[in-house]
Amino acid sequence: MLFPEQKERELRFKLALRIGLPIFALTVTLLFSILSEYFTTIPHSLAILALVVLGIMIYFIFFLIYRGEDERITDLTTGTFKPEYLVKLFERKIKKDIYSIVLISVDNLDDINRRYGSKNGDKILFEVAHLVGTFFESKGLSKFPIGHYRGGDFLLGFDGSKIEYKSMLDLFSLKSDSLVLGDIEVQMSTSIVDSSLSENLNHLFDRLYEIQKESLEERRENEENEINPSSLESEVIEAISNRSFSCMFQDVKNSSLGHMLETSVKLVSQDKHMIHQKKFMPIISRLGLLREFETLMVGELVRVCSADESNDIYAISITPSILRHHGFFESVQQLFNDNHKVRGRICFILEESEYFHRVARYNEVLQSFRRMGILITLDRLGVLNTTLQYLKVLDVDMVRFDSSLGKHINIKSSRSILKGLQLMCKDMGYKTWIKMIENEEGAKHIEKIGIDYKQGNYYGKMFNQGS
Repeated sequence: MLFPEQKERELRFKLALRIGLPIFALTVTLLFSILSEYFTTIPHSLAILALVVLGIMIYFIFFLIYRGEDERITDLTTGTFKPEYLVKLFERKIKKDIYSIVLISVDNLDDINRRYGSKNGDKILFEVAHLVGTFFESKGLSKFPIGHYRGGDFLLGFDGSKIEYKSMLDLFSLKSDSLVLGDIEVQMSTSIVDSSLSENLNHLFDRLYEIQKESLEERRENEENEINPSSLESEVIEAISNRSFSCMFQDVKNSSLGHMLETSVKLVSQDKHMIHQKKFMPIISRLGLLREFETLMVGELVRVCSADESNDIYAISITPSILRHHGFFESVQQLFNDNHKVRGRICFILEESEYFHRVARYNEVLQSFRRMGILITLDRLGVLNTTLQYLKVLDVDMVRFDSSLGKHINIKSSRSILKGLQLMCKDMGYKTWIKMIENEEGAKHIEKIGIDYKQGNYYGKMFNQGS
């Protein structure tokens, strides 16, 4: 039974008590009056009292019929909370502490209603609501509010930040990707925000729908561009299983601190064509292969670095959620234990758009990697607010400015922003890094600002490991 249904029963029980107790009290009074007369005569007062009692009982019956639907807090179609009740509940929650709100939508509800009728559409909504409730209950969550907000949209609420529920929601999306209920195909989408973004509920709702719209547009674009997704998925799995990939590098120049190479990876299919990261990363994430893939990439980087007799630093982007996984740490630790030459020569680049609130734990993880000899760089300072927030609480080695600042370095406003950020980073003791420097004019500006590491086509193009 869903939590809203439990609440509905509680409300009905309280309503019944409010109605029944006065009737019971009046009935007892009536009986007492009758008994006091010993059933011998029926005085006028008793008759009047009986009529009054009857009138009150009729009033309460009509009250129950008239007010019953007004007092209802659940939607008749789905058994979930009505939007009015849900909004009031969320407004109370977001004022107390960090609270997450999830949007789960049946995207093709209009199509279902047209093709199969609104009765089947209502049935789909009911089944989806209980499917959602059952899924999250199976993950150890209980008594969480779920409401039918509008059309095919359901809203759920959970205590805590969205980081705690993001992987759970991703798993739900994966499980419901090809959902069929009663021979009807159901297309669903999800999004999540939390009250750290805003304490204004309307702003949170707007952001939920913005995220959902962006996700749907990206999905449609992928569907249009992808001729055979099942074939691509097979190729990605096969390439990872066979460790078939190609590493590309780009020079990152520094006159005094040592040379660095940024690494990017492409998978190689069986017929030897390259699969770009933009295509294979969503598949790897969806299939739960991200940790395996990034561990494999670090292993390859360690191998390349060990064979390189120079003191060059090799940098590679790592997903922060994978970095925080204990299994990933153990795998990297084993690689470094077996290859002491790579200490101080591997750099992890971290980019995270959503703030991880358990920053003390995050910092402990970073320091464990740094003690191992791995350099840590926070990416996209100047655009991502999370990078700026992390600089206050995390101990790292370098900061890389957002590529847009390098791309537009010849524009005065970009240079002014960059100068301010550079001054802040130097005052905090961080080395700095800029990319997308494409010409001599941009390079001169960068030299004047005093940024430590410079990258872009002006300094060197991407090259293959074997080149």
